[in-house]
Amino acid sequence: DTEAIRKDFPLLDRTVHDGKKVVYLDSAATSQKPRQVLDALNTYYERHNANVHRGVYTIAEEATALYEGARDKVAAFINAPSRDEVIFTKNASESLNLVANMLGWADEPYRVDRETEIVTTEMEHHSNI
Repeated sequence: DTEAIRKDFPLLDRTVHDGKKVVYLDSAATSQKPRQVLDALNTYYERHNANVHRGVYTIAEEATALYEGARDKVAAFINAPSRDEVIFTKNASESLNLVANMLGWADEPYRVDRETEIVTTEMEHHSNI
């Protein structure tokens, strides 16, 4: 039921261009967040906002536990061996750039260098080019 799903995303309540419902297709750059995520973020920023892995005070320890707990949940969801296999990035551009940079340091046969031929199209995300 797409209407029920749309109700979870507040931005999709908007109308544009003579009253037409918003359709958002730029999720690689910035995804829309469902109400549940917005509520969780709001709680985090109101109650636990502190540097992760940087402080030895209560709020920083809570923030670190929440961060690592999220990595645990993602690892379980994608069936990764551990949370050490999970990293968070800001967006698709940062993620793709990270992968591209790592491939230059990878061991054979995964290393990419000036001799490597890479095939792509003009339709790719800009970070792939």
